[in-house]
Amino acid sequence: MPPGEPLGSISDPEDYDGAAKKSTNGPNFKKDDWHIAPLLNFDADLAIMEMVYPAVAHWTQIAKELKSVGYPIAEGIDNWRKFDKKTRIKAQMLDDFLDLFISKRLYTEEKDFEVLRVLIAQGKPYLEFKEKMSKVNFSLKCNNIWENEAVAYRCNTCAFTPCMSLCEACFEANGHHGHDYVRFFSREGGACDCGNQDVIRESGNCPDHGDESKRPSYDMSDVVLAEYIVTKLLVRMFLDFRGWTRRYQEAEERFHHETADEPVTRRPQFDIGAFAAADAAHANKIIEFLQECSNYGGPMRLIVSEVLQNKALYKALTEKTGDHFDGTVGRIDISLDWRTYHSFKNDRESVLPTKTQTFSLVQTLADTECFSLLDELIFWINRQLFPQNLVNFGLSLLSEPGYRDAFAYRFFRWYPICGKVIFELCISQNGLHRNEDRVSPTCSRAVHVTVQMLSSAQLCKELNESVHLVRTIFEVTRFMICERLVNSEVSLKAQNIFKEKARFLNMTVQPPRQPWTVMTMAKNAAISQHGYWFVMGDIQNVLTHTNLAVDSISDEECFGGAYMRMMCEMQGMNPQWRIISGNAQERDGEEEVQRAYTLEFETLAVTLFNIVAAIQTEKNLEAAKKFFDHVIQNLENWFHVLWPISDGEEQRIAEWSQLLRAQAYTVSFHIPLHRHISTALTHFTELDGFSEYIESTLLKDETMMRMLILHPIRIQVARSEINCNMWVRNGAQARMSALIYSQWNVSSAFQTPDVDLIRWCAAHIDKEHFAKALTTSFNLTESIEIRRGNYVESSEESRKILEGVGKLQRDTVPEEKNFALEEYRRLIRDNAILIERSILGYTDGMNPDDVRMHQEVMDIMIAESFATELSIDYRIASPFQQNRDPRMPIVGEFIRRHLAAAGVAPDGEIEEDREFDPTIFDDEDVERRIVIREHAWIDPMFWGMFKLVAELIVVRVNSGASSEDHYRSEMVNCMAMGNVPYSRLRASISEKGSRGSENIDKHFERILMEIGDFVEPMECANHLQQGSYQLKTSIWDSEVCPVFFMMRSTSIKQAREVFSKMQVREKKNSVDSGVQMHPDERFWVPFRLIDFDEKKRNPGISKIYNFLLSERFLLHCVAVLASEHDQEVKLHDCMIQLAVFLMTLAVKYVQGFKGENETRDQMIDIFHTPFKLLKKDELDFLATISTFMLRILTMEAKKSDQLIPIFRKILSGDYDREKVTGGKLVYLARFMSIMVSISPTTRELVQEKLIREEHRLDLLAAREESQSANRKSPLDPGKKAAKEAAKRRMDAIMLKSAKKSAATMKKLMATEGMSADEVSTEDPSQQNRKMYECPICGELETPNTVEMPFGMLAKLSTNFVCEEQIDASFPPIAELLDYDSVEDDEENLPQRETRRHYADKRKLSQTNTEQPEILRVIPPMVGMDLKTCGHVAHIECFNAYRASLHEIQANTGRREAACPLCRYPANAIIPVSLDKPYVPVRVPHMPISDSDVWKIMDVMLKKAKGPVYQEDEKNVKYATNYSTREGGGLCELYDGRRKSADWTERQQSNMENCTTSTMIVSVAVAIVERSSLLRRMGAPERRKNSRRSMTEHIMTASVATSKDVDFEVTMSTMTNLFAKVSEATFKPSTSSSESSTPSEKSKSVSPKLTAKKHEEVKPVTGLTSDEMAAMITVGVSKLLKNWLKIIKNGLL
Repeated sequence: MPPGEPLGSISDPEDYDGAAKKSTNGPNFKKDDWHIAPLLNFDADLAIMEMVYPAVAHWTQIAKELKSVGYPIAEGIDNWRKFDKKTRIKAQMLDDFLDLFISKRLYTEEKDFEVLRVLIAQGKPYLEFKEKMSKVNFSLKCNNIWENEAVAYRCNTCAFTPCMSLCEACFEANGHHGHDYVRFFSREGGACDCGNQDVIRESGNCPDHGDESKRPSYDMSDVVLAEYIVTKLLVRMFLDFRGWTRRYQEAEERFHHETADEPVTRRPQFDIGAFAAADAAHANKIIEFLQECSNYGGPMRLIVSEVLQNKALYKALTEKTGDHFDGTVGRIDISLDWRTYHSFKNDRESVLPTKTQTFSLVQTLADTECFSLLDELIFWINRQLFPQNLVNFGLSLLSEPGYRDAFAYRFFRWYPICGKVIFELCISQNGLHRNEDRVSPTCSRAVHVTVQMLSSAQLCKELNESVHLVRTIFEVTRFMICERLVNSEVSLKAQNIFKEKARFLNMTVQPPRQPWTVMTMAKNAAISQHGYWFVMGDIQNVLTHTNLAVDSISDEECFGGAYMRMMCEMQGMNPQWRIISGNAQERDGEEEVQRAYTLEFETLAVTLFNIVAAIQTEKNLEAAKKFFDHVIQNLENWFHVLWPISDGEEQRIAEWSQLLRAQAYTVSFHIPLHRHISTALTHFTELDGFSEYIESTLLKDETMMRMLILHPIRIQVARSEINCNMWVRNGAQARMSALIYSQWNVSSAFQTPDVDLIRWCAAHIDKEHFAKALTTSFNLTESIEIRRGNYVESSEESRKILEGVGKLQRDTVPEEKNFALEEYRRLIRDNAILIERSILGYTDGMNPDDVRMHQEVMDIMIAESFATELSIDYRIASPFQQNRDPRMPIVGEFIRRHLAAAGVAPDGEIEEDREFDPTIFDDEDVERRIVIREHAWIDPMFWGMFKLVAELIVVRVNSGASSEDHYRSEMVNCMAMGNVPYSRLRASISEKGSRGSENIDKHFERILMEIGDFVEPMECANHLQQGSYQLKTSIWDSEVCPVFFMMRSTSIKQAREVFSKMQVREKKNSVDSGVQMHPDERFWVPFRLIDFDEKKRNPGISKIYNFLLSERFLLHCVAVLASEHDQEVKLHDCMIQLAVFLMTLAVKYVQGFKGENETRDQMIDIFHTPFKLLKKDELDFLATISTFMLRILTMEAKKSDQLIPIFRKILSGDYDREKVTGGKLVYLARFMSIMVSISPTTRELVQEKLIREEHRLDLLAAREESQSANRKSPLDPGKKAAKEAAKRRMDAIMLKSAKKSAATMKKLMATEGMSADEVSTEDPSQQNRKMYECPICGELETPNTVEMPFGMLAKLSTNFVCEEQIDASFPPIAELLDYDSVEDDEENLPQRETRRHYADKRKLSQTNTEQPEILRVIPPMVGMDLKTCGHVAHIECFNAYRASLHEIQANTGRREAACPLCRYPANAIIPVSLDKPYVPVRVPHMPISDSDVWKIMDVMLKKAKGPVYQEDEKNVKYATNYSTREGGGLCELYDGRRKSADWTERQQSNMENCTTSTMIVSVAVAIVERSSLLRRMGAPERRKNSRRSMTEHIMTASVATSKDVDFEVTMSTMTNLFAKVSEATFKPSTSSSESSTPSEKSKSVSPKLTAKKHEEVKPVTGLTSDEMAAMITVGVSKLLKNWLKIIKNGLL
């Protein structure tokens, strides 16, 4: 018997035929009774209501009597025993009566619902009853529920929380005049919050809701019968739901049986979502009727709520067992008792977690027990995957007393059930490959439920106390995303640092490594289907309540347990290994990268900032401490896994403190533990007592801080590696990782905390160690070797500057060396000028004492090795042993294996040969410690390191800058890239947490008005354009920070492109201000100096400035400047600028230092300490930083003969400014100007240099004057007269030219309507280049360049109309089907004059003699039609946009995408011609005579040659833009031609195998012919000039792809299109078609070429006379000549 049916029934109530139920003791009525018949036979259209109302009144009276005596609605085991028999009989009669109508017929028939409506009205007209209910309707809170995509309102003025929303009725009833409100589309659905005091102010309520609204009085007896009906309906619905598990198993078995014949790999998975939707749909009519009852409002909604919450009622419905069934009594009631208990038990078991899953609240079957109808309703909402109508019904009662709390308690106690069922849905959906997305709608409906409760702070607090709300949500989140865990591949052991692949890792270390598992993106259903986002929304809604967020920190099982476990399983997840040899990765997809970033951002980053904001708001120091303790403890556990320690603290310090780098060939961009500790260190500084707590914990453990920087630095190194294309074999994932990491809108979650942590730790650790870690991590130690001098930086003053807080032991100075060291330091300090002069070579005139002193310094320095040696060697070392070829082991192993397979006995000598050692074959023991394998990689490595250092020093985000300053910096540097629309500018500021936008919105508008000007959109009749904002000129010159923009740039290329714009702007400003400069002078990026005031930094952060004085760092800057002209490395100019800027920052820091004088003196000594500079075959000398920079400055000044004025300005301090404008010379002068101000030694050197130069110039001037006086002689009078006459002629010519130009300008001014002032303000330097805009990425006013080309959207289709057309004068074909049989008849010969037969005819014509070479070429038949709407877009943007609309799979067809502007379908994009063409270098052009058009073409065919391309970056991009390969600009055009070719064309191989250029010319011909045909037909154009616009770009593509073999075909095809010798020499036949036969018209005769002007020309071979006549137009000869000029100019 099916579950839910009455067991052992004598007369099944489901099939009741109107007869009375009979039993010995039970009620007795007949179908023709007066109170039965009118209702059984009720018809809404025909019923006599005078007979119906008395019947209804009868049953209403019974219900009232039962209610008055307190008889239970449902009979249990003994709740009826205290009542008399008569009362019980009445109750059973009413029960049996209602069973007549509340049966399975409700699922299919509407009649019974009409009866129920009449019964609910209790004898009153139905509409009258509804009106009465609406009049007494009342609720403190609005009950309006809406589904997704509904219109709602949000008033920010009245809201307490950002998720508050109002329905339209409540919003308009209040008005909200003058408030800050928005009207929006609700994505997940929602409910009106009007009257909810937890989320909306009292002033925001409408008059009908809120605490001030008054509950009207009403009589509950008006709905007494409805209470019984509602109960029956709920029981009926639940009986239908019970047995879900059995039905699911049966459906799944049937599905697998039906698909058993499918291959295993292609066998579909059973769709649990479709099953649940279909199963829940059976009860739709009942649910809709229950919703109708709730919508009546007032008493009706109240009794529905009470029935659902009535625990005694549910007990009565479920407590009966088989022992209570009396078979002798003929009456059976319909209930939720023992008959369906086991089915319901199985249903509840289906939602329990598996053995590997644990939830604190739902572990056993007893935890899923129901105690009310509301509990079972919530269970079925979960089990049926949140059907929308059931969700709406449950939420519509939230305003009733006690209902919301009861609903919330049960729902969140069973929250793991919600996660379990959605997780199962994700697994099912993952196997269906998104045929129909069911996960997102289900998650939306789940959020629809939870958001109604979680907006209340008081309710959330109660739930957290009763059901551990926050911990439960964290547990469910971890359960969903941790479907698959793998062992971590991160290690710091020395044997694993240079391993190339994960399988080579050696994890068997001593002491043994503890297990550390991380989640993986592969085969993770919840992550791939994004099925966890509903729980993310819940946790963010919960944590917006600050007190709850703070309480969660104190809960050890919550933050310290569930949350920390989840975060630890993301630490080091999704590692990416750089493939350095072999083949490229086959599936280099980007989806897993995007999923990993999305996962960390949504689960951890947003949660992190919500918790941090709560701690800051509450100013809870204890919570901040616990937050920090939990994170730092788990970080230390992680480091113990990466480098196990067994012997205690001393071993930990000894080993961990010496680590300098992370793994070289792998990187994980996901280190959330680091980002949490970074956020705590930078955001809790304002809490009283937190800084002291950090000083007593972390600041006493420098070893830990040294470990903390390794992996954030590794991420910065990986970004540099990706920028220099080191990740070529699996670059897609790496590039996507770097791109997302540096995106502005998520920078606060990834990049910013990483840089903050490096800055914070670097400020407190030993600066020499930090410098070594940087140079080692960036692989610069392979090229730059620094052999430190003995006991460098060992003085007490040096320690104060460079030592870390841990004061880890440095090399101590032995007593026997102490005297020599002190003497050396004294000599350097006291005799710095002497040493500097000696280094510069100013030894002439030195007195004996100076010579002796200099020699003493040199002797001590050499004898004791006190000087550091800087060695620069950019030669690339081999990663293998130098004594053998690395290929030999592989060859040897290959031979050995094949000999063994052939059965050849091994040769002992060969086996013993080292070259054939098989153990090396797998590369497992080969460690490539040389990471840099190409010279081109060195510049990006330097750039990455110097860029990071500049960010640490200059940027103050989270380290001293206020939030407003941060927002302003982000906006200024975003606008520095160009004009940006409002939305893009707003998105450039990364939000912190759920309420981050609130803090930004407080300042955004005001800042925008201060820094930007609005630019009106350009007028355009075809589509809308956005207005944009441009940066004010004053802000450009005062606030744009190149370092900040460099930090936010996604790549080196992007940063340098913007730097180039800055340089151009600086130069233009200088020209406008009247500064005299060389026209070829290259301006530098305007790097600004900063204020080193410690008060502008967070406590302790200012110590990072001391790193600028580290010898190792400064010497790397010297190495860059010394390598400026290196031909192997080729450092970029920006790299030189950055090195000079950082060195300038170092001296600027010393200039502003306000500490002890001894410390300041030591800082100055750093720039005068000698070091040895070595560079193979180039450099070998002693230098100091001061003398080195002076040498570079001198050489640069001498290049422009500005040494004297520059040195004078240096001495006067003119360049000591925050910002200077100019080139290399100016920025070097700024460094030296500051150096002169802090060092008397340097000032003396500069003065001496200036005096020497002035003296030298004076001597040269005197010598010149003497020689000039000796050579001077009077000018010959004849020559003088000739010179004056020539001058007069030139003046006359110039005067005439000026008059002519003035007349021309006057005419142009009148034409253009411009005044003289307006003309004078025009900038003549601007090139007239056509500007485009991309509607996809939104870039405005953008030129078409080789780097970012535009394309015209086109629709490519098969069309042979042009090839098949014939002259209209030919007689038509009578019967098309009979054409083949009469094809050769004379009268049908004209039908063959089509391009399909054109090739055959041209072949025959080749047998004739004396033909021009241009007529021997056969054009192909393309069969394509290109149409365009005329709009353009970036080719890259369009391809990405189109790919987003289609599944990522092989392009088996033409994928269409609608034009974003006009919705015209486009399936191809044709490259647009470059306005300022990029012309590859070609061979010199041959001179061509213009005497005769035909001869010109003939000569061209013989002498014109194809282009010779240079192998540079632009040529590659240019070739790619016009390539027919996959990804090229002409790929789809070429592919379309191949697919449009029909059988006839494929049979002619010479047509199919044509070159690209030839094919494109034929396409152009077809476009011209088609346009001509349509124009004659009068067909309108879709857009003006859209037909002809494509031809220009097609011909450009033909030129770009042309080769030697293409010239003949191109010329011939163009000749056939524009066949014209001259208008006067060709006279087409005037005879009509009747006077000549078709055969005569088709004859072809070779033309005789002649130079006579008026000689008649015969028809062209291969063309009929009509074809010739049709293609002759006036002025074609001019067109051909113009075309030849284009050819001469290098476009062909």
